[in-house]
Amino acid sequence: MGMTDLMKTLKTAGPLRNLVILGVATAGISLAAAITVSVQREETAAKYEPQIFFSGLADKVSGASKLVYTTGLGLRGTADITIERGADGIWRLAEREGYPAKADRVRKTILGLTELELMEPRTANKDWHSKLGLGAPEDLGSGVRVQLLDETDQVLASFIAGNVIEGSGDAQGRGLLYVRRDGEDQTWLARGNISLDKDVAGWLDDRLVDVPMERIQRVTLWAGSEKPLVMSRRSAQHPNYIIENVPDGYVTRGAPLVNASANAFADFTFEDAVPETALEFKDPPIAIIETFDGLKITLTMTGAGSAMWTTVQAEANPAADGVGDPQALAAEVADINARLGGWAYKMEQNLGLRLTQTFEQLTRPVSADAP
Repeated sequence: MGMTDLMKTLKTAGPLRNLVILGVATAGISLAAAITVSVQREETAAKYEPQIFFSGLADKVSGASKLVYTTGLGLRGTADITIERGADGIWRLAEREGYPAKADRVRKTILGLTELELMEPRTANKDWHSKLGLGAPEDLGSGVRVQLLDETDQVLASFIAGNVIEGSGDAQGRGLLYVRRDGEDQTWLARGNISLDKDVAGWLDDRLVDVPMERIQRVTLWAGSEKPLVMSRRSAQHPNYIIENVPDGYVTRGAPLVNASANAFADFTFEDAVPETALEFKDPPIAIIETFDGLKITLTMTGAGSAMWTTVQAEANPAADGVGDPQALAAEVADINARLGGWAYKMEQNLGLRLTQTFEQLTRPVSADAP
């Protein structure tokens, strides 16, 4: 409709004239609303410049000695993850009897607290806290209380962390999340890089033993039993292991199965750790890993199925084919035993299964009609 036709319609009484007037009014309202929202956004952006959440914290973190996470367990109350720095400077988990924590994760989290930025204010109505994941854990909320304290337990920083906005991470690893100061109703959209892992095991230092496949020469499963299974290879370059003690009338079930068990320790990871004294080791399956350069690792296991646990003990094997620097080997043995001695580790399920394979699982009788 051209301008001339539009003017004629407006001068002529009737339904069409009313419809045109209604359309013009609606368009005007929409335009006014858009302008209002735009102005509000500009005013908000101008009024709330990003600001550091914990002003002055950067000057105090050198005295930080405890990092505490509190999460809700519903009607069962709350649970804490308490990471404390000892006199030796090592951060340890109180809920795991002092097992070392991931130092890098702790460091990055404390640094992240000093750099956490408030981007925009959100609701101050506590009835809406649960929508943002900011309900207090002791009030059946899903929020995570994060506290940083000094050696006298004076609080250096404390806040509730809520929902994290997926896909909001930037090149520095900073993401967007909702936060509020502990004890305050005002909520904020914040940006930062802090770990919110609610699992104690996720904070455990996962450094164990660095034994790549190239080092492994011989693996003995069920060592000390009536039917130990010994797998070995001639050199580090040789891809396949053989079973040294295959009984007459039997053959292996194939190199892939044998190699999977022989190389299992090279992929050693654990899911949890407890003091060795917390478990009972009665007639346990034992696996021994020997390297070309003289390292010998003994795994003493307990449990079954998806709950296999093991201790780790190292020693030097002077009878190995290619022992290098004896001092370096002695230092490696001492380091392994100092870090891992006295602890039992829950193995990933597939790893436990591969380290407890039996003769029946890795060999088979030769068929009578086989060529």
